[in-house]
Amino acid sequence: MPDASSPRDGMQDVDLSTTVVVALGNRAPTKADDHRALADLVTRLTGVAAASVSIGQVCPNCGQSGHGPLRVDLGDEADAALTVHVSLARAAGRLALAVTAAGPVGIDLESVAALARAPLDDVLLSAAEADAVAALQPRAATAAVAAIWTAKEAVLKAATVGLRVDPRDLTITRETPVAPEIAPAADPAPDAAHPRLMDWPNAPFPLNELHLLLVATPPEFAGTVAVVCTRRPLLRFLPHSA
Repeated sequence: MPDASSPRDGMQDVDLSTTVVVALGNRAPTKADDHRALADLVTRLTGVAAASVSIGQVCPNCGQSGHGPLRVDLGDEADAALTVHVSLARAAGRLALAVTAAGPVGIDLESVAALARAPLDDVLLSAAEADAVAALQPRAATAAVAAIWTAKEAVLKAATVGLRVDPRDLTITRETPVAPEIAPAADPAPDAAHPRLMDWPNAPFPLNELHLLLVATPPEFAGTVAVVCTRRPLLRFLPHSA
């Protein structure tokens, strides 16, 4: 991951209330190390002392720690007006992190090759999505399924429900963004078609408050970040590290 100990690299000037920061890097040897990388990114963005920042998980179903939605604790240095939301995803040795104060956030990263080998269509695609994918050439269909899968995973993480919800209940479409959404150092292809949550009958939030943004990844991966907030956030992207 980028070096979180670097002095004043400009990241503390990012307005987290209107921006989601995404960073890609190599997956650490342990889950705890990945959580430390996420805590380091929060430190970098907020200016809160590293010793005060911790990442935890509590399952909303069983109440046990160690799994469930990620939560960040800023300790006594927390700004009462700032609620920081975080998310994390792992795929094929890579790690994706998301931090924002705009609203609840979810991020997903997947290996396109791994998804192509998995029989996902019957358990992932809504009827409308299945029809759209069936009309595509094989390579385009693989890319579409990867985009749909990462978008749904990101949405379900942001909603803090995970795969307790049937992914087929959600319908994702893709469209060209109509307003600027890319901050400096973000995705270099702002005109690319972005996913949109078109339908989810039991969504725990208004659909127009769920914003999906593509993550700039190496070509063998697909990634999407979801944020629940009134106004579409900017995306600030930190390029992946070797």
